[in-house]
Amino acid sequence: MGGFKALKTKDLVNIGIYTALYFVCMGLAEGLTTLVTGLVLPGYASILVPCMVGLFAGPVYMLLCQKVPKFGAISILGTVMGLFFLVSGHFALSFFPYIICGVLADLLQTVVGKSRSTPMLYLSYLVLTFGATGPVLPLWFMKGAYVASLQKRGKDGTYINNLFAHIDSITLLALLVFTLAGGLIGAYIGKRLVDKHFKPAAGPQAGQAVQTTTAAAPAAGAGSQGLPAPQSQAGTDE
Repeated sequence: MGGFKALKTKDLVNIGIYTALYFVCMGLAEGLTTLVTGLVLPGYASILVPCMVGLFAGPVYMLLCQKVPKFGAISILGTVMGLFFLVSGHFALSFFPYIICGVLADLLQTVVGKSRSTPMLYLSYLVLTFGATGPVLPLWFMKGAYVASLQKRGKDGTYINNLFAHIDSITLLALLVFTLAGGLIGAYIGKRLVDKHFKPAAGPQAGQAVQTTTAAAPAAGAGSQGLPAPQSQAGTDE
């Protein structure tokens, strides 16, 4: 199960569905975080968005891993998210983390964990969640290029100063810790929900075993009722 097996049409359809659901979760996480932090903690949305993505998208990721336990599914999801960042006006290099994290998560889940290891499932989701830090990491590591990008997009000095007002080593640490916590909690919640409500059906071999047992039951019942055994041919002739 899992590994480097070819993706079929049904797999690609499932990947498309769960990638779209993941995108919805990411949008909800960003929207709610921006709304709440705007009212309570202005300027801290960039620190909390990856954490909230991790919290919201856990069930979708677990379903994807259950429905398509093959290498390529998570990589495609990460690539699509990264390309979305690229075409939606984010900083030019913000798409790399999602693509890299998607491939790493795919390797951990389908190759190292062979789609059966729960700890590896959690770890792979945590790795993918860090892909959501792509749009905000340049705030700490590429400030000059990020400012130039904002100015090119027409952002004024007030906007830029407010954006960088809370960018320091402490908020970087907070970003990493919150993303780690959000990914782990989201993985736990997602795994519990999927195990409770979306357990895979029994395979065909199990169904055949049940049919064989059912068919054998009447024969066993007839023997237990003490029915006489048929006479031999020799006894009949005499």
